[in-house]
Amino acid sequence: MAVHDLGYRGWTGRRMARALRPWVVARSGVSLVWRRRWMRMTLLVAWLPILAPALGIFLFELSTTYPEMRPVLAELTRNFVPGNPELAAQVLSDPEAARHEVWATLILAFFRYPQAVAMVLLVGLIAPMMISYDLRSKAYLMYFSRPLTPMEYILGKSAVLWFFLSMIITIPALVLYGVGVLLSSELSVIAQTWDIPLRILAATIVLAVPTTALALCYSAFTSESRYATFTWFATWVMGSVAYRILTFAGQPFQPPRPRGGGPRWRQSAEAQEALQEWRNSIDYDKWRLLSPYDTLGKVQSWVFGLDTTPASVWPAVTVLVAITMACIWIIRNRIIARLSV
Repeated sequence: MAVHDLGYRGWTGRRMARALRPWVVARSGVSLVWRRRWMRMTLLVAWLPILAPALGIFLFELSTTYPEMRPVLAELTRNFVPGNPELAAQVLSDPEAARHEVWATLILAFFRYPQAVAMVLLVGLIAPMMISYDLRSKAYLMYFSRPLTPMEYILGKSAVLWFFLSMIITIPALVLYGVGVLLSSELSVIAQTWDIPLRILAATIVLAVPTTALALCYSAFTSESRYATFTWFATWVMGSVAYRILTFAGQPFQPPRPRGGGPRWRQSAEAQEALQEWRNSIDYDKWRLLSPYDTLGKVQSWVFGLDTTPASVWPAVTVLVAITMACIWIIRNRIIARLSV
């Protein structure tokens, strides 16, 4: 009879609730990443682009009080939203009715351009090391020596990225909405735009869930994080380049320009009309699914109510869901394979 059993001894104390177990993984991951100074600086810099849409909302709300500013704002709207001339006309004639669409357009632009770039950089710096380091150092053995399932492990690792993405996307967008409410001259603006915060949350989910799953999938494929980092950035760069080359192949490099004399304002109007016709002749959806950036943008535009073509949105939604499910399945199988050795 053995004097002392050196084998595995089960834990007889109180266990944490199963729903909270991913929180332990997420908390340790966030604390490790937060210790790095460059991360805090990145989060600070990622907030700076909020000034541009905030200025746009300020000018719009100012035009509701000072009608003489509406022609200038309508011209700015026509230049920055060339695909929607009706919005510029509505800003000029009835800004109250245009408020919801103007705010949604500015917040979507905030999502699509500066924060999308910040998302790619942030995830590319954090995600590649999250699982690959565990595989290289065999730290996953410490995780799974406790009552933790592979799905809870994946959820905890994903929550780390979701936390930092919410810091640079969701919270600034909600602050931007709050700034718009404070700048408005009347509280009825809340009744007109109450759904925008919900759309912000939905657009965040559309952005965060597929990108996190894809980044962690790359990290799970290798124990060298540099390979996962290269693959992550190559996916975005090559996808965007391929989409634009295939979309604009066969199209003239410049839209047709009006010829002949005539008043300058008429030439400008004709040039704008020719530019709009040229844009309308391009099929932007044919190769869109090759680019993760443009696929996400299509769905986010639909979430904000600015894309009224649901028939072309559903393929993008299907691809994002398929990528998410496939990546989770791959990560789970990679972890189970390591544990089975």
